[in-house]
Amino acid sequence: MAGKGSRFKDAGISCPKHEVIVDDRPMFDWAMQSLKSFYDDEFVFITQAADSPSEFLAERCETLGIDRYEEVTLTEYTDGQASTALAADDSINDSQSVAIFNIDTYVEEGKLSPEIIKGDGFIPVFETTGERWSFVKEDSKGNVVSVSEKEKISDLATVGFYYFDQWSYFADAYAEIASETKSKYGETYVAPLYNSLIDSGESVETHCLDESAVHVLGTPQDLCSFYPEFDPNNHP
Repeated sequence: MAGKGSRFKDAGISCPKHEVIVDDRPMFDWAMQSLKSFYDDEFVFITQAADSPSEFLAERCETLGIDRYEEVTLTEYTDGQASTALAADDSINDSQSVAIFNIDTYVEEGKLSPEIIKGDGFIPVFETTGERWSFVKEDSKGNVVSVSEKEKISDLATVGFYYFDQWSYFADAYAEIASETKSKYGETYVAPLYNSLIDSGESVETHCLDESAVHVLGTPQDLCSFYPEFDPNNHP
């Protein structure tokens, strides 16, 4: 929720990406529907002050039944998703588990749940073609041994849900390799940070979802594929 949404602005859509209406619902609702099994947990939303998000956030959380949440508002854009997530540092204890999720992905309800989570790090994936994704590589026992960004090291792409059993795993990995990640990929993605956990001997595991249950909504073209009636030329 703290990104620029450049592809949507380039298409003439002026509202923040999470407010874009898809089949009578804002994209925020679609993303949060992915996490319905976690509604009893506390959420931290990282937002941009320029979007004036507080009223929208309060309204949508009340509608969806999300009772416990905190908003962390940024006044500048960060250099990537990992840096944006780190803005929640003051809101999360080092020992707390945390899941980071994209606001522009919809995973069908019930596919993501606490019951499937395992390991010190956990990355649900789906099998797909193409190279636009983050990818994980497993060993013969199903343990994740490498994670890449836009490098096709396997057919297993991440769904945008990144779990760390302790916040300190994420924060320490960021401190160790975020600058390297930015140098390599141009911004601070979350997925490659798992390589720091793997190198430290922590367990990183995965769970494969059906590709049909994962809907990427990151561009106007993605929205048209998901909901053919979506018209970027007829959106505020």
